[in-house]
Amino acid sequence: MARILFLAHRIPYPPNKGDKIRSWHFLQYLMERHEVHLGFFVDDKNDLKHVDFLRANCASLEYSYASPLRQKISSLRGLLTGTSLTENAYPYGSMRKFTTQLVQDQRIDVVFLYSAATHTFLPKNMCSIPVVTDFVDVDSAKWEAYAESNNWPLSAIYRREAAKLASFEGFVADRSAASILVSSDEAALMRKRLVAQLDASVRLTGQTAEPIQPVGITNGVDSGVFSPSKYSAAPKNRRLIFTGAMDYAPNIEAVVWFVDQVFPRLKQDYPDMEFIIAGRPVAPAVQKLDLCAGIKVIGAVDDMAETIAGAAMVVAPMLTARGIQNKVLEGMAMAKPVIATSAANEGINAPDRDALWIADSADAFVDAVKALMDPSTAAKMGQSARLFVINNFNWENSCEALETLLGKVIRSDGETNGGPVNDL
Repeated sequence: MARILFLAHRIPYPPNKGDKIRSWHFLQYLMERHEVHLGFFVDDKNDLKHVDFLRANCASLEYSYASPLRQKISSLRGLLTGTSLTENAYPYGSMRKFTTQLVQDQRIDVVFLYSAATHTFLPKNMCSIPVVTDFVDVDSAKWEAYAESNNWPLSAIYRREAAKLASFEGFVADRSAASILVSSDEAALMRKRLVAQLDASVRLTGQTAEPIQPVGITNGVDSGVFSPSKYSAAPKNRRLIFTGAMDYAPNIEAVVWFVDQVFPRLKQDYPDMEFIIAGRPVAPAVQKLDLCAGIKVIGAVDDMAETIAGAAMVVAPMLTARGIQNKVLEGMAMAKPVIATSAANEGINAPDRDALWIADSADAFVDAVKALMDPSTAAKMGQSARLFVINNFNWENSCEALETLLGKVIRSDGETNGGPVNDL
């Protein structure tokens, strides 16, 4: 059994949004097998009620509340210090005190960072304790995309953040014994960027051994929870659905584009067509879409699988996307035909017109919806989609891959700072 310090930028429970789904499955797996010390921030007061549950399952726990507004204000320190906004977003004082004490007391064998931003929670002198960082996505690439799709002055702000964050990502990767990303595509992009940074500067590392190259450990889907066999009611054959955290900029961009460019054309041919937008929190730009005919913004749902079951198709018109889209995987697991952009399929790499339908323009989305109105075509794609997810996106496999990687970075002679590691 290893002693693991698990740091996350957001409370990893409940698993009701993309980053928390991944962090929770990793944390749950590790808590069942190892001694876990947990630190995180809470940005939604509704999540404070879950702290005691996590505390009961960890060796020790530290958390702080930081509202989204406070995080934005804190991030502005980056403008004064010449660093990225991301690495300044969290008031890390109490968290750094927590981690410093654990390090000084030699109570941990390995540190697991969930997101690069949590590197700021660590004491500057980590001695010989190895660090494994789950970057999830190459966030700097996302900011580059934001810069391309926005006008000045936002484009300038986003371009600065992309450059500063890329440098910080390189810094964190350089000081990590291993780096993880959510897909092989993201891992390849990270490796490419690290090579470019190394060509431009001398490598500085506190590690005694060469770090493991960035690797992809994918997300999974609980195919028992997201199972169409659980729901007997027939779906509405002219209901489309989009799911996700509706305060997240790429999700807002996606649904606004779909409502502007695609849905009115479908409504002309199918007056009873519905578009459901499910997920919270809901940004004002999304909430006002509820005023449009045929569109329902339903916010939080108790059972996302049941909500998806009631739709005929899942749409993922992502214009900006990084990593893996859980909304796509969950729709596929529910045996729904999913219409997605190439960006939304990145990292999933499902075969087009087989396990999902790729559409990169308004015309293509309209054509895809019309084609999938045929029940046999929709059913065949849905069956292929579920089989694809079951075969390729399994949480048990992903967690076992994480376990193996953690074992590699702990001292090879089987000894840690606190004694033997029995089952890593």
